[in-house]
Amino acid sequence: MIEMDIDSLKNKIEISPNTRSISYINQYNDFWAWKIWVEQECDGHILDAGHINDTCKRLFKILPRWQTYRGVKCNLEKELPLALTTIADAYNTIRRYSLLEFQQIPDKPLRLIWDTLGRIKEKNGISSNKTEYFIIAVCKPLMFIWGQTLAFDSINRFNIRKDDALVITKTHLRANRWSYLYWKNLMLEFQRELLKSPEIVDYCKKHSKQVFATDLVVPYGRYLDLYYYY
Repeated sequence: MIEMDIDSLKNKIEISPNTRSISYINQYNDFWAWKIWVEQECDGHILDAGHINDTCKRLFKILPRWQTYRGVKCNLEKELPLALTTIADAYNTIRRYSLLEFQQIPDKPLRLIWDTLGRIKEKNGISSNKTEYFIIAVCKPLMFIWGQTLAFDSINRFNIRKDDALVITKTHLRANRWSYLYWKNLMLEFQRELLKSPEIVDYCKKHSKQVFATDLVVPYGRYLDLYYYY
């Protein structure tokens, strides 16, 4: 990856960011700590019947602040619960995999999640025939609930374009609407790069255990998101 040595990653993760960034970091960490508590200490997961209402309430407060649905009119309080209910079983399948195992994830649940989250930001909540959606409409909520994808906002995309280690077509990174296959192929590249960098994986595990008291569920996508953000 783009000079992604261990010292560079530590600097990006550990050096105190500005006040605005701290707020975003705390919002993510609070949600992730709660997710871990639910899924390790309780009998279930954050999209099951016993927890989905709480998950929605938390995301209602977070996703608009993260400008996930900026520029469109959508009834988030109606569409988000419907979407999360629809993908609950698919999420229960993929949550057992990390980015390190992305290639092993069954395609069907990933496709369902892609279409369901993506169409929230489409006019009248209708699925796109081309399965091309605003990338942040899919990946910002998915980074919270699953943790293995980057948010792929405009800053991420700009910095990823500089990464000579990635061979995927860079021109599409300029667009804010992606196809499912483009996202999947880029995620596979990130998986391959992480598997070639055990020191990076070890650092993410160590930092996750320090912050969240466990390294059993490591949000690799969030670490990459922070790396490509600063």
